[in-house]
Amino acid sequence: MENVSILDTTLATAFVPGSNLKGDVAGANWSFLLPALDLEQILCLGAPPASTLATLARIGREVTVVCRDTAQVQQVGEASRQHGLTVVRAVVVDSRVALPLPDGSADLVVLARAPGASAFRNLGDFGSLRRPVAELERLLRPDGLIYFEFRGSPDLRLHSPTVKHLVESFGPPRIFRLMPPSGEMQTAVPYRDHQTFNYFLRHGPHRPPASLRPFKRAEQILERRLIASKYGQRFGVLLGRGAADPEYPPQYLRTIAEQAGVDLRDHRWGLSAPRDYRSRKVIFLMMDPATGTPEYIVKMTRDPAMNPRLENEHRALVLLREKGIEDRETLPQVSFFGHHNGLAILGETAIEGRPFRQETDATASCPHFRAATDWLIHLSATTKSPMDGAAEQVAARLMVLLGRFEEIYRLTPGQHAFLADQIGKISRSRTAFPLVFQHGDPGTWNLVVTPNGRVAFLDWEAAEPEGIPLWDLFYFLRSYSVGAARARGTRDRLKGFAQQFLAESPLSLRVVEATRRYCQQIGLSGHLVEPLFYTCWMHRALKEANRRGEARLENSHYVSLLRLCIEQRSAPTLRRLFSL
Repeated sequence: MENVSILDTTLATAFVPGSNLKGDVAGANWSFLLPALDLEQILCLGAPPASTLATLARIGREVTVVCRDTAQVQQVGEASRQHGLTVVRAVVVDSRVALPLPDGSADLVVLARAPGASAFRNLGDFGSLRRPVAELERLLRPDGLIYFEFRGSPDLRLHSPTVKHLVESFGPPRIFRLMPPSGEMQTAVPYRDHQTFNYFLRHGPHRPPASLRPFKRAEQILERRLIASKYGQRFGVLLGRGAADPEYPPQYLRTIAEQAGVDLRDHRWGLSAPRDYRSRKVIFLMMDPATGTPEYIVKMTRDPAMNPRLENEHRALVLLREKGIEDRETLPQVSFFGHHNGLAILGETAIEGRPFRQETDATASCPHFRAATDWLIHLSATTKSPMDGAAEQVAARLMVLLGRFEEIYRLTPGQHAFLADQIGKISRSRTAFPLVFQHGDPGTWNLVVTPNGRVAFLDWEAAEPEGIPLWDLFYFLRSYSVGAARARGTRDRLKGFAQQFLAESPLSLRVVEATRRYCQQIGLSGHLVEPLFYTCWMHRALKEANRRGEARLENSHYVSLLRLCIEQRSAPTLRRLFSL
């Protein structure tokens, strides 16, 4: 057992309430369009939002913000203190003097929008400098870049005198079509690539196709109309001799891919940067030149603190291939992997298919539901590794998790005693305890139905090579039960779980049947089903804590589900499960 690393991924995770709150995401998603993300000097003409400053401070060793007045200087200073940005300095520049940087020192100049002004007016804000364009020429390195955004028709904007002057000085613009029409950019596609832009529109512009969820119809129609209007069109522009042709993906991606023998230069591409959680990755879609559909999906972290998740996915997919589980139709294959400026980058083959939740009929007889449960059972049966003494080690590690659980959530003495007793049942077991390869996050949102009707499991960031049996199956069955209840009008997740999973229902019979098959195929004793069931939800509650602030912890979903299952130990489904 010396070489077994049970629950390594889980135990290496810091469970800190509020550390991954929704909306707490760095800005400046457009920065991923740059050729490189390791810059020396960045100059902002105008004060950008604090979220943008945080990103610029990560990719630049020094960030100078030219403000319009001392009040704006104070705002930038306060934002820098709140975010711990030590490389940012804010200044007000007299119109009669040059900008406070040496000649040829700036890698990037950002024309940040001032409140109520267009991006172009930023140049006007500082246009009282006698020769603003000449000043930019003085400041920029030979391969330096200028970035700005605008709305409206590119043909009109790019022929304005100010922009024409910039283009004459810094070369032809590299233009990207951005979405949504306002707020933080979430999608970028090269301006002339209408095929890829329409692909994003069809499949949801702010999400990669692997995890698409349809917009609410009214919202979708409204946004598409806005994007189609001249007022809703939004564009990002890179100027400078260091700006590559926008038809090529960014240079840092191509370099990492080329090291693995993958040439991306002939691929159309687009960028998706979801805005909900900081743990969500930036996604590049690399489109097959022949079909116009994704050939590669490239994932990239926004924060080095999230690198372990993507590095774990890389290791997991490589290990699955080594174990002989390399079905290209249902499992992403690693194409390349590396780091740039401290951020992990993983290129995978794209899985063709449609989101599971769009394809299922949310019934107990759905063939896709059966295919998903079969795949999870097959994964565990193929990777099971019965080992002497595994139960005792698993119990010891679960006790560590129970200790962390008690640090975060309030337990009654009875609840604590119940969970400790469940873990004790594992410790006292003298039957075989097979460890299995866990996906770690097999909710229905991470599943795709292929054109052949098979089910593919995506997003392996939480994988456990030496994981706990049944946890994947229980988690999938819970998410499917909630979806089945929602299809029948129950929006509350806890009530939906109670109706479809705990109570008598056609689906609950499938839950028991799938659990029985699972135990038979991996050689797991039925008396271990109960402790694995309860510790599964303890584990999920720990993971959920990072997405909850202190005030919302006690009412969060998984701790509520755990308490419900403890209270309803005699529910029909649980009685059947625990008597297998």
